[in-house]
Amino acid sequence: MQEMDYNNEASNGIKFRNLYGSIQDVVVPLMYTEYTTRKVLVMEWIEGRKLSEVKDLYLIEVGVYCSFNQLLECGFYHADPHPGNLLRTSDGKLAYLDFGMTGEFKQELRDGFIEACLHLVNRDFDALATDFVTLGLLPPTAEKEAVTKALTGVFQNAVSKGVRNISFGDLLGNLGITMYKFKFRIPSYFSLVIRSLAVLEGIAIGFNPDYKVLGSTYPWIARKVLTDSSPQLKSSLMNLLYKDGVFEIDRLESLLTEELHLFTRISKQNTWLMRWYFIEIC
Repeated sequence: MQEMDYNNEASNGIKFRNLYGSIQDVVVPLMYTEYTTRKVLVMEWIEGRKLSEVKDLYLIEVGVYCSFNQLLECGFYHADPHPGNLLRTSDGKLAYLDFGMTGEFKQELRDGFIEACLHLVNRDFDALATDFVTLGLLPPTAEKEAVTKALTGVFQNAVSKGVRNISFGDLLGNLGITMYKFKFRIPSYFSLVIRSLAVLEGIAIGFNPDYKVLGSTYPWIARKVLTDSSPQLKSSLMNLLYKDGVFEIDRLESLLTEELHLFTRISKQNTWLMRWYFIEIC
């Protein structure tokens, strides 16, 4: 992830455009590789204003959807999404700039991240402790019972208010002391993934203090868990719904409610979201 060779940045931009440039209202500039060298990058000029300078919640939602596809579908993501790299174009679209830093989110980590969100929202802190090991945040030797107790203390109050009231920033802040106590490790991929989501939430909060990026993303997560063919996610769904041999119907109802919420939300927006609701882009 080094911004040294502009040929690499051009290649990253081309890949990003191929994967996400077809999402309506997302703009990814063309890269002119025939004029690009190791020290000079030639790309399409994009006119616009920083997303943080305009009050456009719709484009925040577009960004959240694009981030969902980057992080949880395709695994190739923009690793430097600060406000200066996100523009609102003159015709009201979301433009991504600067592809010097990108990352690859492996399938097992993508599934692990989804599982962690599921277990957090459903207050299954024992499973969440295991997820933290899977994601590389905790060593396998960590004392699971003590970690579970600590995570319960950190997250119980926050998630009891419901997923649409969970602040991403607050969750990370509350986790600070626990991270120090149990010697959490922060893999580079994790800090970049969290940053990409935190940036969007931070921009939105600037003009809508009640906006929560997890609340906006979770319906997509619910849909993926209910429909994805991944053996890991299928197993996770079964473990979530059957706790100690008892069918947790309220958890199934919650997932179905979130997917219905997603369907209702996108049906009120542009038809492109309806199209993407039924197909995958990767």
